[in-house]
Amino acid sequence: MLYQLSGSLTTKVKTCYDSAVKNVKFIDIIIIALALLIIILSLYLIGPLKGNPLVTVSSGGSQWAYDLSVDSTATFSGPVGKTTIEIKDSSVRVVSSDCVNKVCVSAGKISKVGQWIICLPNEVFILIEGSIETGGDVDDTSF
Repeated sequence: MLYQLSGSLTTKVKTCYDSAVKNVKFIDIIIIALALLIIILSLYLIGPLKGNPLVTVSSGGSQWAYDLSVDSTATFSGPVGKTTIEIKDSSVRVVSSDCVNKVCVSAGKISKVGQWIICLPNEVFILIEGSIETGGDVDDTSF
């Protein structure tokens, strides 16, 4: 609470924080706690990757697959020139591209399943693919 001095009288000045704290209800705290619990549990339910993730590169109607754990370099030709990718330390990045704005180069490294980089002018699409390990080979209802 803030108090304003004016002469010999002191008056209470309302701030935006006074009403925000009073409006928090018990149900709000429960909803926030449940949301945090769901987020934490979802992180534990995602298992480790099954096998090695693959780097899939699509360019000019063709598709190539590379192992993410094997260091390599590849160059792909497109409408505006060449795009060079580098797979190193279990991550992939676009090293150079002949496109004008070089958004693909500035995207940096990617290393997780589902992440991607695209060079639209050169029509090169890079995607990390993999599957999540779910336990055994058969589900619980199989005989």
